[in-house]
Amino acid sequence: MYGHPVEPALTGLGTLALFGFLFALFVAGLILAFSAKLVGIKDASIVGAMVAIVGGGILGAIVGGIVALVFAIAGPMGIALGWLAFMVTYVWVIKVVFHTDWLRAFLAWLIAIVVELIIAGFLGLAGVATLGILHP
Repeated sequence: MYGHPVEPALTGLGTLALFGFLFALFVAGLILAFSAKLVGIKDASIVGAMVAIVGGGILGAIVGGIVALVFAIAGPMGIALGWLAFMVTYVWVIKVVFHTDWLRAFLAWLIAIVVELIIAGFLGLAGVATLGILHP
């Protein structure tokens, strides 16, 4: 007859997580597109930036994981090489999506990371500032 009383809440949380992910993807795409325009990439668009973010993240994780796994025998150096492979793959995806050179793709990626870290820092400070209001 009726489902479990928790089901609507779980469905709502899943929907909220999906919308949160899509909103974060849009904001990250907006920041990457802005930073790409800032460094002089003419083919930059928000949709292209979102493709570069998702594609770069997925492909970078795969390549970085494989490199880290192959060089795991080197210990921490294998992890560092995995991170380096991740970053190079991510910048390569930005380069391919925006049809630009390595330097502009790297600068767009770097500016986007700095701006996103600043925004995350402000949001974190806002969360700490409102913690007393939420939990008296």
